[in-house]
Amino acid sequence: MLDILDDRQLAQSARRNPDAFGVLYDRYFARIYRLVSAHTQNLAQTEQLTEEVFFNALSELKRYRPARQDFFSWLRGIALMSLSARGLKVRPDRHGPRPDSGYQSAGRPAPIRPRLPTLSAAAAVPLPPTDEGPDIVYALGR
Repeated sequence: MLDILDDRQLAQSARRNPDAFGVLYDRYFARIYRLVSAHTQNLAQTEQLTEEVFFNALSELKRYRPARQDFFSWLRGIALMSLSARGLKVRPDRHGPRPDSGYQSAGRPAPIRPRLPTLSAAAAVPLPPTDEGPDIVYALGR
């Protein structure tokens, strides 16, 4: 019967009844496992972190606010925090929306950034030493 409830109703029920959290666990285990495994090195670490995510979610269920975000987004946030706490690098979503850098909100176009690094004026080549005064450094520009 719990399978037909939506996430918001299940989260409210899970605060009183752990069986309702079991339905949420079954519903989102595969997605969280894939998310964690994309950032970890081995199977044991993936399983341990996935378990940690759901344990933390159950213990912090009282903090879930359905009006702010859906349940998977909340779980995903817990997973990313667990990965970061372990020192694992969290890659941004490649297909998701990119965060606004502030240029668009200010009404200006975003700056165009080069795709590949280019040689800049910061690269300098020292000349051979001379006996006449300090060393001279020529900067290379574009």
